[in-house]
Amino acid sequence: MSPTRYSRPRALLHWSSALVILWASLSGYANAAWPLPGPIARGISQFNVALTTLLIPVFLLRIACALAQPGPDDGVHAGALGRFLARAGHLALYVATAAVLLSGVLMMDRPIDLFGQASLPQPLAEPVLLDFFNSVHHHACLVLALLVGGHVGAVLIHQWHGHRVLARMKP
Repeated sequence: MSPTRYSRPRALLHWSSALVILWASLSGYANAAWPLPGPIARGISQFNVALTTLLIPVFLLRIACALAQPGPDDGVHAGALGRFLARAGHLALYVATAAVLLSGVLMMDRPIDLFGQASLPQPLAEPVLLDFFNSVHHHACLVLALLVGGHVGAVLIHQWHGHRVLARMKP
């Protein structure tokens, strides 16, 4: 029998990931779009690098939980096409998130400072590779932003039609 709600760990991992992704996306785009004072721009960048690097093990745990703990039945989706689109959309969100996180680490041109508590060595030093992963990162961020927008839109549409999908994701 399928549960009616996501497990508490899955819900907590979802919302913590969502908060980090939303913060990093919005502040990262704002940092790129507006001429912020140097110390503020560097502070946002350093904070986002540390925060999203720490998101990597959380993201891996989230994938493990998704594989180990089934979610609720997708009864809100009309037919096989609706279920397919929901699964494809979620898979695309996972793939885009993985691409953003991995390329974000691989594009670093300096060691990764984790809030002054630890430091990870710079993964790559070859300028061509750094440029490549920087480009991958920017494109993956755009794809992820579009997918997150679609995900939020789908949730709102389901809620509008009386399908209580948000209730299934309450921690």
